[in-house]
Amino acid sequence: MTSPSNRCTCWLAFAISLATVTSACAPASAPSAAAPAAPRSPPVDFAFPPADDGRVVNSETTRGRATVLVFITTYDMVSQLVVRRLGELIVRFTPRANAAAIVLEAPRYADLLPAYRESLGLPFPVVMADFATQQGTGYFGDIDKVPVVVILDRDGREVWRHQGPLGAPELESALKSASPH
Repeated sequence: MTSPSNRCTCWLAFAISLATVTSACAPASAPSAAAPAAPRSPPVDFAFPPADDGRVVNSETTRGRATVLVFITTYDMVSQLVVRRLGELIVRFTPRANAAAIVLEAPRYADLLPAYRESLGLPFPVVMADFATQQGTGYFGDIDKVPVVVILDRDGREVWRHQGPLGAPELESALKSASPH
């Protein structure tokens, strides 16, 4: 008999494998729905609850470097695929860039975030969204679908946003434009 922890890990591994196969076999998609934000928008002041490992995700700790925030749900396979791609990419941009996954789920699921982060091998914090963000009135407006990737420049201004599946080259290009050498 397998423990609930082992079943969760097996299910997550299966879901990731399925998402990877599905994205690899999918036909070429239409042009991206991503669009740059207003060129000189004001800096976004934000603060999310601390991660399980104590890392803080807010405007103060991310300022000075490009920051990628991915708004996800843990059960969505496309969200899992995007955060894995970001996890592989962000290590090449460290220390010039930050990353974090913001989970749009009920707070009662916060205890599952360490297992999610570890099973996907994510090098960045995974935190719960605050109540306002979950209600669509938070720092980044109404996020009603996942995944949503938001990139902030080193001054904390939103410079890029994308909703839905995202290829590694497109994500890398957007991050490069936000984190000049």
